[in-house]
Amino acid sequence: MSVGILVITHEDIGAQLVSVARTIFTQPVLPISLVSVPADLEPAVLGKYADLIRNAIQDQENDQGVLVLTDVYGATPDNLARYFSSDRNARVVSGINLPMLLSVLNYAEQPLEQICETALNGSRSGIQLEQE
Repeated sequence: MSVGILVITHEDIGAQLVSVARTIFTQPVLPISLVSVPADLEPAVLGKYADLIRNAIQDQENDQGVLVLTDVYGATPDNLARYFSSDRNARVVSGINLPMLLSVLNYAEQPLEQICETALNGSRSGIQLEQE
């Protein structure tokens, strides 16, 4: 069994990344839960998205834990993920990009702490400046 994976982003950023990752992999990828939060989230509906995120974390958590990937550190999706992950076997990594997601899916059998490092390393190694 591997960690649960949850992607929480603004709008459909996460859904698009997961869609591309599924296209790249020839073998089936792990189940990934998605929560999309509107960029113009009104305070009146914040509770609805808080409930969605809390439930998604609970649903994805297993004995191995859950890795939550968010788009922007300190933004609403990230803040809600961190709040609801604080008392669970869950870790939140912000700054999701396609290299991060592909690394996570390539090494999905890793334990929670190690897959967090894999996510960070995958993200960083996927960002390069062409040298002239």
